[in-house]
Amino acid sequence: MTGRRGPAIDGVRSASHLGLHVGADWSAACHVYPDRSPILTVRLGLTSVTFSPVANVVTSDHVDFAYALIGAVNDYLVECERIRFASNETAEPRAA
Repeated sequence: MTGRRGPAIDGVRSASHLGLHVGADWSAACHVYPDRSPILTVRLGLTSVTFSPVANVVTSDHVDFAYALIGAVNDYLVECERIRFASNETAEPRAA
C-alpha cells in the first residue's frame, strides 16, 4: 500500500531518503498523549527519526500510512526471521 502519488492539494509533500544500518543500539516507541496526535520514534544509534501528523491533524491518510507501516514491518520481520533461522540451521549441527 502506498500513499498518494499525484500533486498534493496543499503543495506540501513528504520528501527525504535516509538509509540506516541497524545495530544493537536501537529503540522504537510510540509516544501517546491525551490531547494531541501520537509521535512514532525510531532510534538507531545517535540517529532519531520521528513521524507525526502536520499540525496534530490525523486524517485517513495517516491511518493508511500506519496500516502500510504495519504491513512493511511485518514483511521485514518475516524476512529477517527466515534469514536468521536459515543461518542458524547451517551453523548449528543437529543432534542425532
